[in-house]
Amino acid sequence: MAKDRVESRYVTVAPDVEIHYLEKGEGSPMVLIPGLTFAGEVFKGQIEHFSKEYRVIAIDPRGQGLSTKTVHGNDYLTHGKDVAALMAALGLEDVVLVGWSTGNLEVWSYIQQFGTEKVKAAVTIDMSPLPLSPDPAWWTEGTMEELSEVATQAMISPQGVRDFFSDYATGIMIQHEMEPAELEYLLDMSGKTPYWICSSLFANAIFSNYFDTAKRVGETIPSLMFIAEHWADVAKPFVEKNFPGTKTHVMGGHLMFYEYPEEWNRVLEDFLKNI
Repeated sequence: MAKDRVESRYVTVAPDVEIHYLEKGEGSPMVLIPGLTFAGEVFKGQIEHFSKEYRVIAIDPRGQGLSTKTVHGNDYLTHGKDVAALMAALGLEDVVLVGWSTGNLEVWSYIQQFGTEKVKAAVTIDMSPLPLSPDPAWWTEGTMEELSEVATQAMISPQGVRDFFSDYATGIMIQHEMEPAELEYLLDMSGKTPYWICSSLFANAIFSNYFDTAKRVGETIPSLMFIAEHWADVAKPFVEKNFPGTKTHVMGGHLMFYEYPEEWNRVLEDFLKNI
């Protein structure tokens, strides 16, 4: 067990596919899943904090970070199967599943396919289970025109993807003005995902629909959704109306757990104490 230090490990989840993960701590398992192109290390503030009481496992999803890059399986149903294979290989039960951004889709994908028998609680961070809808009252990732432009104009080259995430990091993810070194750190982490994998995952994410699964999660297990401040006026009532069993907490930008780890950790800690 990685009790006293963060350990870097791999687990085989499919033929010729290894998932890299960071692990620290003992006790009930907490699995942290990052968003599009990012790696488990983005949760460093959570790994250190929660490993005092939990066995914390922060994964690099297939195609991201140090995990295997493949031409197949770059979709969220497969990513959900990868989570199941990792949980089975590590013998995880009563898991607190935590997803950020498209990591939410991995949480819902796992539950859609494998149920909640091994899940103690679901924590999702700042992404709707229905990322695209023509209904302006729904919480989505943007309009069809906006998302089409990203998919067809930005995510077609390594530089295009890097430019997109540079704008997204400074405008949506982080609220403070980053020093160049911090921005480069985030972009370099993101850049470990080849642009063609990013493009496939982005398109799959946008057309995903885990609405019914998110509804079932809110009705059957403890569930918490963190929502960024910039779209809370749409997102919070959307979650409260459609998933009344899911608690909500509004704070920060899209990467609030990284930017404000102490506050974010305290909110999650309070939630977990009451389940």
